[in-house]
Amino acid sequence: MVNLNTINTILKNFKVNSECFRFTEFQSGHINDTYLVATNDNSQYVLQRINTNVFKNIDSVIKNKKLLNTYFNKRIDSLNYDFVNFIETYNNSIAFKDESGNYWNLMTFIEDSKTFDVADNKDIVFEAGKLYGDFVKQTSQIDAQSFSETIEDFHSVPSRFLKFEDALKTTKVSITEIEDILNYILESKNEMCKLSKLIEAKTIPLRLTHNDTKLSNILFNSNNKGLAVIDLDTVMPGIIHFDFGDSIRSICSTAKEDEQDLSLVTINLEFYKSFCDGYSIYTKDILSEVEIKYLPLAVKTMIFIMGLRFFTDYLNGNIYYKVSYQNHNLIRAKNQFALLKDVSDKFDQITDITNNYFSK
Repeated sequence: MVNLNTINTILKNFKVNSECFRFTEFQSGHINDTYLVATNDNSQYVLQRINTNVFKNIDSVIKNKKLLNTYFNKRIDSLNYDFVNFIETYNNSIAFKDESGNYWNLMTFIEDSKTFDVADNKDIVFEAGKLYGDFVKQTSQIDAQSFSETIEDFHSVPSRFLKFEDALKTTKVSITEIEDILNYILESKNEMCKLSKLIEAKTIPLRLTHNDTKLSNILFNSNNKGLAVIDLDTVMPGIIHFDFGDSIRSICSTAKEDEQDLSLVTINLEFYKSFCDGYSIYTKDILSEVEIKYLPLAVKTMIFIMGLRFFTDYLNGNIYYKVSYQNHNLIRAKNQFALLKDVSDKFDQITDITNNYFSK
């Protein structure tokens, strides 16, 4: 249990000369534990405990974030937006390891900031597109190979299938209760593996990608204008389709990802237009024709991967994602597959919208 003494013990290891007198926990997020810390010199910081059960290659996570932090600090005068600034420890690291083996990051708090879990208008979606597009632009000069893979095969459909098949062999869940989902997963496999094959063939270039581009990983100001992209644990080499597809999956759905009424789960095409509008501002002249061609498939693929991950965790007994009830991950999986079906039904429209905004 984290208390005030715990927070202050951790703070003493970072290059800040202040003590915490109040802290609150951020409730959003499936993985890490994150706290807003107020100190006695009227400063505020974001303190985060990295989930080492998820990020087993913790050295790579720390290395990547420090590399990116250094890169942004050197370019601070040319940046369009703010960025997550990590505070170093007295050992010149950006992470502190406590006596229990927990790793902690301390970041400056960006003032006048807030997050959204769900977009309720097109302007917010447009801003999200701009910020995630700007992330592509700002990191386009980075050699992605200088960064490490923090989670091996994170967005690899073949790898996710292997994990799914392993979970299926040992699950205690009754197969008859999930037969429809199993059939849908197997029917979708070939199409969903296409991006992985293109990566293997080096048809699509590797870039530095965020890999968790949901709406809540963008900070907005009080006027709902974008401030910064946050949550950089998963930054690593990847393809642009990972970020684009996951943004659409999480931002342009008409329902939260644990909505149980599947009739409410569709893709909002007006939101899709707004995201493409914002995203293309900074990426249209950077992305290759091949990358643009497969953006619509990226939407399908990332929804599928997320559904498969939720479903695999359900089969494994909910050991990865935080859940509020026993069938939470099953509901999430059904939700994602319902979204995928709607995207498939509207795929021609999605392709036309994409071409309209990204054609050169």
